[in-house]
Amino acid sequence: MLDRRIGASTLRFAVLGESLSHTWSPYIHNSLFLAASRDAVYLPVTIGRDRLSSAVDVLRSCFAGFNVTIPYKERILPLLDEVDDAVRACGAVNTVENREGKLIGHITDGLGMLSAIDKGGVRTQSVRALILGAGGAARVAGYEFLARGGEVTFAARDAQKAGQLCAELSETQQDGQARIRICKLDSIPQTAYDILINCTPVGMYPKTEESPVTRDVVAQCRAVFDAVYNPRTTKLLAIAREEGIPAIEGLGMLFHQAVEAQKFWFGPEIGVPEEAQLSIYRELSAAL
Repeated sequence: MLDRRIGASTLRFAVLGESLSHTWSPYIHNSLFLAASRDAVYLPVTIGRDRLSSAVDVLRSCFAGFNVTIPYKERILPLLDEVDDAVRACGAVNTVENREGKLIGHITDGLGMLSAIDKGGVRTQSVRALILGAGGAARVAGYEFLARGGEVTFAARDAQKAGQLCAELSETQQDGQARIRICKLDSIPQTAYDILINCTPVGMYPKTEESPVTRDVVAQCRAVFDAVYNPRTTKLLAIAREEGIPAIEGLGMLFHQAVEAQKFWFGPEIGVPEEAQLSIYRELSAAL
């Protein structure tokens, strides 16, 4: 039987990284393409660190867009023609659209996180967010909550790193630093938060039996999101559920950041109904 699925008109997309043996991106994106009856294919492209520039030249010439993962999220910046406000604030790219040879960088990690939280029935507009950590994931989460009119408190072990993050994000806000605060992870103020976001690796192997904060801190929050998705139910999420607090797993962020990437490639309507997206998400959930 002649296989006509891929031909000269097929749109090509990729994920660019140094080690991609565990990536789920091709499965998610190709499933979304199939659900939209789109003539497109998504491939993992593994390259060494000394070949980034030449790989980007190839992608520019014959790919409609691509994703970027570690260690290239920052290194790719000088090779792009343009970046959006989120990238300028966060200093990293995970999605690139190719507009007739012009490469434009975006970051969808934060958008995917907030989309997962929204779909979990927890509001993300004008909320008080407690974000654990001061790394890249914490930065994009903070940026997106601030963009939605929220207040953000970063709780981290490294106060200097958190202070630098606070200062840099403050520069992106018209109203300055008033909506951004920092504290030590072991001395979080006893006040109410609308949502707690874990952007630390605590809860991931080998710390699967640990929570980044105590039960008392969890009880101060109206909802909890954990960016860790392996294991699916972290110690933090288990505590939240025991306390009767809405607890949202990190797998949704992985899925929805891919959906958000396709919005940059194809426009706000990617052609996949919500029910079809939910079906793909359930299949992904069962596979992990």
